[in-house]
Amino acid sequence: MTQIVKKDYSWISPLTTIGRSQQVVEKFVLNYLFREICFVSHPQNIRALTSQEYKTIAKSIDLPVSLIHSVISKFLVNLIYLRRFLRSYSFTYGYTKSLRKLQIYLHKLHRFAPIFDYSRAKENARILKNILDRKCFLPQFTTQLAVVLFVTDLNDKEHEERIIQTNLRVFCNCSAYAFHRTRNKLGLK
Repeated sequence: MTQIVKKDYSWISPLTTIGRSQQVVEKFVLNYLFREICFVSHPQNIRALTSQEYKTIAKSIDLPVSLIHSVISKFLVNLIYLRRFLRSYSFTYGYTKSLRKLQIYLHKLHRFAPIFDYSRAKENARILKNILDRKCFLPQFTTQLAVVLFVTDLNDKEHEERIIQTNLRVFCNCSAYAFHRTRNKLGLK
Protein backbone atom coordinates (compact mmCIF):
# COMPACT_ATOMS: atom_id res chain seq x y z
CA MET A 1 0.00 0.00 0.00
CA THR A 2 1.41 3.40 -0.94
CA GLN A 3 0.90 6.53 0.99
CA ILE A 4 0.51 9.93 -0.55
CA VAL A 5 2.44 12.65 1.16
CA LYS A 6 1.18 16.15 0.57
CA LYS A 7 3.90 18.71 0.52
CA ASP A 8 3.36 21.99 2.26
CA TYR A 9 4.32 24.80 -0.10
CA SER A 10 2.90 27.62 2.01
CA TRP A 11 6.38 28.61 3.15
CA ILE A 12 7.43 29.44 -0.44
CA SER A 13 5.18 32.38 -1.02
CA PRO A 14 2.07 33.80 0.60
CA LEU A 15 0.84 34.85 -2.86
CA THR A 16 -1.52 31.87 -3.09
CA THR A 17 -3.52 33.19 -0.16
CA ILE A 18 -3.55 36.69 -1.60
CA GLY A 19 -4.65 35.57 -5.04
CA ARG A 20 -2.21 37.70 -7.03
CA SER A 21 0.67 36.73 -9.25
CA GLN A 22 4.25 37.60 -8.40
CA GLN A 23 4.54 40.11 -11.27
CA VAL A 24 1.44 41.98 -10.13
CA VAL A 25 2.68 42.18 -6.54
CA GLU A 26 6.13 43.35 -7.65
CA LYS A 27 4.58 45.99 -9.88
CA PHE A 28 2.39 47.36 -7.06
CA VAL A 29 5.20 47.36 -4.52
CA LEU A 30 7.80 48.92 -6.83
CA ASN A 31 5.36 51.54 -8.11
CA TYR A 32 4.61 52.57 -4.55
CA LEU A 33 8.30 52.56 -3.67
CA PHE A 34 9.31 54.76 -6.62
CA ARG A 35 6.43 57.21 -6.21
CA GLU A 36 6.17 57.58 -2.43
CA ILE A 37 9.49 56.74 -0.74
CA CYS A 38 12.93 58.08 -1.57
CA PHE A 39 15.36 55.17 -1.33
CA VAL A 40 18.41 57.35 -2.04
CA SER A 41 20.70 58.90 0.55
CA HIS A 42 22.36 62.26 -0.04
CA PRO A 43 25.32 61.44 -2.33
CA GLN A 44 23.17 59.24 -4.61
CA ASN A 45 23.71 56.05 -2.61
CA ILE A 46 20.99 53.47 -2.23
CA ARG A 47 19.82 53.09 1.34
CA ALA A 48 17.88 50.35 3.11
CA LEU A 49 14.32 51.16 4.09
CA THR A 50 13.31 51.42 7.73
CA SER A 51 10.80 49.08 9.34
CA GLN A 52 8.34 51.97 9.57
CA GLU A 53 8.52 52.50 5.80
CA TYR A 54 7.87 48.79 5.24
CA LYS A 55 4.83 48.99 7.51
CA THR A 56 3.58 52.07 5.65
CA ILE A 57 3.85 50.25 2.32
CA ALA A 58 2.15 47.16 3.77
CA LYS A 59 -0.72 49.24 5.12
CA SER A 60 -1.32 51.13 1.87
CA ILE A 61 -1.02 48.11 -0.46
CA ASP A 62 -2.62 45.63 1.97
CA LEU A 63 0.09 42.98 1.70
CA PRO A 64 2.18 41.26 4.38
CA VAL A 65 5.32 43.04 5.49
CA SER A 66 7.47 39.95 4.89
CA LEU A 67 6.42 39.79 1.24
CA ILE A 68 7.07 43.50 0.72
CA HIS A 69 10.44 43.22 2.45
CA SER A 70 11.51 40.35 0.18
CA VAL A 71 10.44 42.16 -3.02
CA ILE A 72 12.10 45.46 -2.08
CA SER A 73 15.32 43.97 -0.72
CA LYS A 74 15.72 41.83 -3.86
CA PHE A 75 15.11 44.91 -6.00
CA LEU A 76 17.58 47.11 -4.11
CA VAL A 77 20.35 44.52 -4.29
CA ASN A 78 19.81 44.06 -8.02
CA LEU A 79 19.70 47.84 -8.47
CA ILE A 80 23.17 48.10 -6.94
CA TYR A 81 24.46 45.56 -9.47
CA LEU A 82 22.74 47.39 -12.35
CA ARG A 83 24.28 50.70 -11.31
CA ARG A 84 27.73 49.12 -11.10
CA PHE A 85 27.30 47.80 -14.63
CA LEU A 86 26.10 51.14 -16.01
CA ARG A 87 28.93 52.96 -14.24
CA SER A 88 31.66 50.61 -15.45
CA TYR A 89 30.44 50.20 -19.03
CA SER A 90 31.53 52.91 -21.43
CA PHE A 91 28.96 53.65 -24.10
CA THR A 92 30.52 54.61 -27.43
CA TYR A 93 29.23 57.33 -29.73
CA GLY A 94 27.56 54.84 -32.09
CA TYR A 95 25.94 53.09 -29.15
CA THR A 96 24.67 56.36 -27.70
CA LYS A 97 23.33 57.50 -31.07
CA SER A 98 21.38 54.27 -31.71
CA LEU A 99 17.63 54.32 -31.12
CA ARG A 100 17.52 50.53 -31.10
CA LYS A 101 20.02 50.30 -28.24
CA LEU A 102 17.96 52.81 -26.25
CA GLN A 103 14.84 50.70 -26.76
CA ILE A 104 16.70 47.55 -25.72
CA TYR A 105 17.79 49.15 -22.46
CA LEU A 106 14.29 50.50 -21.87
CA HIS A 107 13.00 46.95 -22.18
CA LYS A 108 15.64 45.72 -19.71
CA LEU A 109 14.71 48.45 -17.24
CA HIS A 110 11.01 47.65 -17.64
CA ARG A 111 11.61 43.98 -16.94
CA PHE A 112 13.74 44.93 -13.95
CA ALA A 113 11.16 47.33 -12.49
CA PRO A 114 7.80 47.67 -14.30
CA ILE A 115 7.10 51.22 -13.17
CA PHE A 116 6.39 52.77 -16.59
CA ASP A 117 4.46 52.04 -19.78
CA TYR A 118 6.97 50.34 -22.05
CA SER A 119 5.14 50.90 -25.35
CA ARG A 120 4.77 54.60 -24.58
CA ALA A 121 8.44 54.79 -23.54
CA LYS A 122 9.53 53.32 -26.91
CA GLU A 123 7.54 55.99 -28.72
CA ASN A 124 8.95 58.70 -26.45
CA ALA A 125 12.47 57.41 -27.17
CA ARG A 126 11.87 57.75 -30.90
CA ILE A 127 10.56 61.30 -30.45
CA LEU A 128 13.48 62.19 -28.15
CA LYS A 129 16.03 60.94 -30.70
CA ASN A 130 14.42 63.08 -33.42
CA ILE A 131 14.49 66.18 -31.21
CA LEU A 132 18.09 65.57 -30.14
CA ASP A 133 19.18 65.12 -33.76
CA ARG A 134 17.51 68.39 -34.75
CA LYS A 135 19.18 70.24 -31.87
CA CYS A 136 22.58 68.57 -32.56
CA PHE A 137 22.72 67.61 -28.90
CA LEU A 138 23.68 64.14 -27.73
CA PRO A 139 23.68 63.57 -23.95
CA GLN A 140 25.06 60.47 -22.27
CA PHE A 141 23.19 57.22 -22.80
CA THR A 142 22.01 56.98 -19.19
CA THR A 143 20.77 60.57 -19.32
CA GLN A 144 18.69 59.70 -22.39
CA LEU A 145 17.18 56.76 -20.48
CA ALA A 146 16.31 58.98 -17.52
CA VAL A 147 14.72 61.68 -19.71
CA VAL A 148 12.64 59.11 -21.62
CA LEU A 149 11.36 57.63 -18.35
CA PHE A 150 10.67 61.11 -16.99
CA VAL A 151 8.61 62.10 -20.02
CA THR A 152 6.78 58.77 -20.02
CA ASP A 153 5.89 59.21 -16.36
CA LEU A 154 4.93 62.85 -16.92
CA ASN A 155 2.34 61.84 -19.54
CA ASP A 156 1.09 58.81 -17.57
CA LYS A 157 -2.61 59.20 -16.77
CA GLU A 158 -2.79 55.94 -14.79
CA HIS A 159 -0.92 57.26 -11.74
CA GLU A 160 -1.62 60.54 -9.98
CA GLU A 161 1.72 60.62 -8.19
CA ARG A 162 4.87 61.12 -10.23
CA ILE A 163 8.05 59.12 -9.79
CA ILE A 164 10.44 60.87 -7.42
CA GLN A 165 13.17 62.34 -9.62
CA THR A 166 15.97 61.24 -7.31
CA ASN A 167 14.77 57.65 -7.53
CA LEU A 168 14.51 57.92 -11.30
CA ARG A 169 18.02 59.33 -11.69
CA VAL A 170 19.54 56.66 -9.46
CA PHE A 171 17.58 53.94 -11.30
CA CYS A 172 19.13 55.09 -14.60
CA ASN A 173 22.50 56.05 -13.05
CA CYS A 174 22.22 59.62 -14.29
CA SER A 175 23.70 62.68 -12.60
CA ALA A 176 21.40 65.47 -11.48
CA TYR A 177 23.34 68.05 -13.49
CA ALA A 178 23.09 66.09 -16.76
CA PHE A 179 19.42 65.27 -16.19
CA HIS A 180 18.35 68.87 -15.53
CA ARG A 181 20.60 70.26 -18.27
CA THR A 182 18.96 67.92 -20.80
CA ARG A 183 15.50 68.80 -19.49
CA ASN A 184 16.24 72.50 -19.91
CA LYS A 185 17.67 72.00 -23.42
CA LEU A 186 14.49 70.15 -24.42
CA GLY A 187 12.20 72.67 -22.71
CA LEU A 188 10.67 70.18 -20.26
CA LYS A 189 9.47 71.74 -17.06
